[in-house]
Amino acid sequence: MKNKKADFLEWNTNVLVSSVKKIGLEIILVIILDALFYFLSGYFILFWLQRIKEKGYSIPLQSPSDLAAIGYDKAYQLLSQFYYLIIFSAILLMVAIIFTASILKGIIWAKTTKTRISLALISRFLGLNLAWMGFWLLLVSAIFWLVEPAAVQVFVVIIAILALYLTNTLYTIFMKRRNLKSIIEAVKLNFAKIHLFLLPYAAMLSLLYAISRITNSAKYRYSEVFQALILLAYIAFARYYASTLAEEAQRL
Repeated sequence: MKNKKADFLEWNTNVLVSSVKKIGLEIILVIILDALFYFLSGYFILFWLQRIKEKGYSIPLQSPSDLAAIGYDKAYQLLSQFYYLIIFSAILLMVAIIFTASILKGIIWAKTTKTRISLALISRFLGLNLAWMGFWLLLVSAIFWLVEPAAVQVFVVIIAILALYLTNTLYTIFMKRRNLKSIIEAVKLNFAKIHLFLLPYAAMLSLLYAISRITNSAKYRYSEVFQALILLAYIAFARYYASTLAEEAQRL
């Protein structure tokens, strides 16, 4: 038992050392692209929320007297149009974010895994993300629709952790395979060799939590910028480690 524990710790140490050795100056570009992705995604979401808010205020149903003035049939028609506008525009928003992720995250993961960047790679990565992210979005939507409101947060957290766990391995494999079969291979690897992933991922999430708490406790001028840079740098390092972990797990 002790030998097995020693071998496991030695293997994880080697994975950590190997991941650190892979880090070069490209990590600066990775951090910049990560920051750009989160900035653009946030901008898209805020822009969408603002437009939906403005559209909502433009509907002449701000008071009970408005309802009486236009009639129930017209009110129902306006609300139905607004509902479908929200659904359609939300889908467009998700597509825009997935498209942005496919370009920026595609370059990031290519740099992380030392894969040559090409238009074909990014195009296939877009196809993967439309399928992969679309699945998780549908799953989250189903939870909001089917699960009791009090339990929604718990389910969403579980799904977020599971998606993160599978996605790191999937992207690592995809950068080498470049096909949708990478999804099946990643799921099989993550569950068949879950004993190799649990401790490293628990450590990564714990360290992320600790860094977040420490940086959030410090308040000074431009502290938010510093906190964001620290978190982005850690995420970049964790990505190197997660990809190396997946590669080494495949070899066992």
